[in-house]
Amino acid sequence: TRRYFSIASSPTEKDVKLTTKFADESSTYKNKLKDLNRDEVILAGSLDGDFVLPNKLDKGLVFIAGGVGIAPFRSMIKYIIDNNLKADITLFYSNKDYDEIGFTDLFDEAEEKIGLKTVYVLTGKTPPNWSGRRGFITDKMISEEVPDHANKIYYISGPDPMVRSYVKLLKNMGISPGQIKTDYFPGYE
Repeated sequence: TRRYFSIASSPTEKDVKLTTKFADESSTYKNKLKDLNRDEVILAGSLDGDFVLPNKLDKGLVFIAGGVGIAPFRSMIKYIIDNNLKADITLFYSNKDYDEIGFTDLFDEAEEKIGLKTVYVLTGKTPPNWSGRRGFITDKMISEEVPDHANKIYYISGPDPMVRSYVKLLKNMGISPGQIKTDYFPGYE
């Protein structure tokens, strides 16, 4: 059977990295993926999409990731670091639980090297020492974290219902459709 995956690795990296979430009862496809041996081969095809960085990084970017929707942002941020590029990026990274957060080492490196601002958001139970945001990303949260939010380009990646709701939220904030780019993962709710 076939599945869609976003590549989490940057073109600057040798290995291809995929990001997925394994549930207690995953599909037969994911079980096979999880149990692959090092010498087994996977066939990938139909590479396409336009969820890529702009040619010029002269405008500020806001990335909104839900769960495994972090994959393309990991790729973009790694590419920017590896090429010593300058970019004004705020990343909103939402997960249900703390243990679902990934790539924190890279985002910490990006904070130091390119000034990435990462806003971690948990929608479920938060650990006692949690210093990030709680609940869902709102217009108020975006306005507080990105004061000049009207002048940014927005990238949204995650489950389809999440992507649709944040497109609507951004439009209600006065963000034009031309400033919004989306990527969604079918099969995740």
